[in-house]
Amino acid sequence: MDLRLVADAAALDAERAKMREPPELRAARQQAAAAEQQLTGGRTALAAAELDVAAVAAKKQEVHTRLYSGRVTVPRELAALEAEEEALARKQGELEEHQLELMAGVEKAEQALAAARREAEEQLAQWRQEGGAAHAHVPLLEVALESLKQQRQEAAASIDAALLASYERLKLRKANRAVALVEHNLCQGCGVALPSSEVQRARGAEPPLLCSNCGRMLYVR
Repeated sequence: MDLRLVADAAALDAERAKMREPPELRAARQQAAAAEQQLTGGRTALAAAELDVAAVAAKKQEVHTRLYSGRVTVPRELAALEAEEEALARKQGELEEHQLELMAGVEKAEQALAAARREAEEQLAQWRQEGGAAHAHVPLLEVALESLKQQRQEAAASIDAALLASYERLKLRKANRAVALVEHNLCQGCGVALPSSEVQRARGAEPPLLCSNCGRMLYVR
């Protein structure tokens, strides 16, 4: 009964754990949030780059219009306008190249966000499935565990108080295995071979005989 109580309590804890949000789901949500933040930053930078390209393009067009309007006739001024237009063209090219890099980054960030959201959705669906089953299992396990505790209490009431106290102390020291079955003259608690005389004395002994090696109560069928 005690071993079953330990196993059933562990099973109940495991089912209850399924009802709590798993760390994998939290990690997936955090990953999605980070990907969304990165995408937002990329889109903001891209929008600023587009404005910069547009501003330089407008300035270049203004210079180009003045250059070929016929209103400027002084050679030095014409040369200055030509140089300014060339500089603006180079600047526009640099900005457009940077804009393309940002566009590629935004596209990559969009893909990363979509993948992170899919992962979060899959983790959520799995948790809902397992958690839903756990919601149904937990009450049944709780009832079974309480019933077993009651049976254990009734069984313990029929045992001599001193013997029960010895058993409880052994149970604490021996990881809930206070009793060891003897099979083929071997203590199943520690695996040591026992003398035949010790096995005979252990058969039906009251109080139970203790294993000379591991100290558990010996039970011989």
